Amino acid sequence: MQHKDTAVAKDTAKKRLLRRNSAPSAIHIISRLDKKWSFLWNTIDRHNIVEEQDESSAAKSEEEHEDDYELEQLLNMIRIPMFLEKFMLFALLTSLDCFLYYFTVLPIRLIKGYVKQFKSYRQHYRLQQRSGHKNKIPFRYRITSREYKERCMIFIIVISSILLSKLDTSKLYHRIKRQSTMKLYMLFSVLEMADKMLASLGQSLLTVMLSRKNSERILLHKCLLVSMSLTYVTIHGYVLVYQAISLNIAVNSYSNALLTLLLSMQFAEIKSSVLKKFDKEGFFQITIADVVERFKLTLLLSITGLRNLQSWSSSLSNTSINFWSPRSTLSIVINILCGPMVSVVGSEVLVDWAKHAYITKFNRIRPQIYDKFYYIIYKDYSTRTHKLEDRLGLPLPAFVVLFIVMVRPTLFKSSEPSYLPSLFRILFMGASVFLLALLAKFTLDLILIKWSKRIEQRFRDQALNTVVTEEEYVPGLLSGGMGKVDVSTRIALHSDYNKENRIETESVSPMRKRKTTLTAECTPPSLNDIRRQKDSKNPRSLENVARYKMVSKRIW
Repeated sequence: MQHKDTAVAKDTAKKRLLRRNSAPSAIHIISRLDKKWSFLWNTIDRHNIVEEQDESSAAKSEEEHEDDYELEQLLNMIRIPMFLEKFMLFALLTSLDCFLYYFTVLPIRLIKGYVKQFKSYRQHYRLQQRSGHKNKIPFRYRITSREYKERCMIFIIVISSILLSKLDTSKLYHRIKRQSTMKLYMLFSVLEMADKMLASLGQSLLTVMLSRKNSERILLHKCLLVSMSLTYVTIHGYVLVYQAISLNIAVNSYSNALLTLLLSMQFAEIKSSVLKKFDKEGFFQITIADVVERFKLTLLLSITGLRNLQSWSSSLSNTSINFWSPRSTLSIVINILCGPMVSVVGSEVLVDWAKHAYITKFNRIRPQIYDKFYYIIYKDYSTRTHKLEDRLGLPLPAFVVLFIVMVRPTLFKSSEPSYLPSLFRILFMGASVFLLALLAKFTLDLILIKWSKRIEQRFRDQALNTVVTEEEYVPGLLSGGMGKVDVSTRIALHSDYNKENRIETESVSPMRKRKTTLTAECTPPSLNDIRRQKDSKNPRSLENVARYKMVSKRIW
C-alpha cells in the first residue's frame, strides 16, 4: 500500500515538473505580445503604408491626374447651365421665328403668288386681244415647286382649323376635369406618347408631300398625299387641343394634385435618361428633344394664359367699377400670365440642368460640345430652308392649327348682336394681330441676324467646326456602371476573355506565359476605344443627327 502511494506521489511530481517546464517564460510572453501589437498597428496604418509604397511608383501621378479630372467634372457640372441655356435660347428663338413664318411671311407669299398668276393671265389676255385669236391660245401658267408647297400648306392649315373649330372646348374641359387623378395621369402619358408618334409620322408625310417630285406626280397621287397630310394635321391638332385643355385644368385647379402630377412627370425624365450611356449623337438628339419640349410647353402655357386673361376680363366687366384698381389689376395679370410659367417652365429648366449635368459627368463630356450644337443650329437657320424644322422635329403645322383653334375665340369674341359691326371688329382685330405678328417677326429676324453674325465671326476667328475630337471629352476610362474601372480591374473582369484568346507560347516559362496573357492588349476594346473609333470613322456625324432618326439605338 505504501509502495502504491509512493508511486502516485512520484507521478504527480513529474506532472508538475512538466507543467513548470512547459509554461512560457516572460520573454516569450513579451515577444508574443509585441507581435500582436505590431500586427494591430500595421492593420491600423495599412493605408499609409500603401500610400508610401505608391509614392515611388508611376501610379501616383496617374491618381493625381484622376483627381484633377474629377475636379474638372465637378466644375463642368456647375458650368453646364450657362452653355445649355445659351444654346436653348438661340434654338427657341429660331423655333419662334419659324412659327411666326406661318402667320406672316407665308400668307404674304401666297398673295404674291396669286398676284403674279393674275398678272400673267392679264398679259395673256392682252396678247389675245392684239393678235385677234381670241380663245384660241390656251392660258398656261406653271407654278413653281415653292408656290405648290405654300398653297398646299395653307390649304391644309385652313381646312384643319375649320374642322377643329367645331369642337366645344367647354365640354372637353368639364369632361377632363371630372376624371380621377389616376385617369388624368394615364391621360397625360397617352397624350404625350401620341404627340411624339404623330410628330414622327407627320414629319415623314409632310416631307414627301412637299418634295419637288410631288409637284410632278399625277393628280391622283397629289390628292392622296394632300388628304393624308390633312388627316394627320387634324388628328395631331386634336391631340394638342386635349393637351392644352389638360394643362389648363392642371394650372387652374384649386388643389395642387394635378399640378404636382404634371411636375412629377417632368422629373421622371431624370430617371429615364441620367443613368444611361450616351455618345455625341445621342446627346445631341436628347438636347434638341428638350428644345422642342420647352417650346411646346411655352406655347401651351401662353394659350392657357390668354384664355385665363380673357375669362378674367369678361368677369371683371360684369362687376362694379369700384372694385377696379390699377395695382390689383396688374397683380392679377402677372399671376395669370407668369404664375404657370414660373411653376411649369421653371421646373422644366431645373430638370434639364440636372439631367444634362449628370449625363455629361457620367459620359465624361465637356460642356464645350454645346458650341458644336450651337453652330449646327445656326447653319440650319442661315440656309432659310425647312432643314431646321426637320432637325428639331417641330410639328409647326399642328402647332399653328392649335394656336388658331384655341386663341381665335378669345381674340375675336364679340358681344354685339349685329352682324356688320361684328364683321368690322373681326377685320380690325385680324389686321391688328397680323401687324403685331409681322412686327415681332421683323424684330426677331434682326436679333437673330445680328446674333448669327457674331457666331460666324467667332467660329471664323477661332477656326472652330462641327468635328468632335478628344478635346471635348474628359480624360479617363468610361464605365458601364456606377463604379470606377481602371486597367487592372478590366483585366481581372475579362479573365474569361483572356483564357479564350490566350497566346500559346512554349518557349517561355509558365509564369511568363501568365504575365503575357494578362495584358491590356488581350482585353476587349473599352468604351473609350469604341467611341474613338466611331469619331474617327465619321467625324462630322453630328450634322446628320435629327430628332426622329435612329441614332445610337435610341429615338427621343
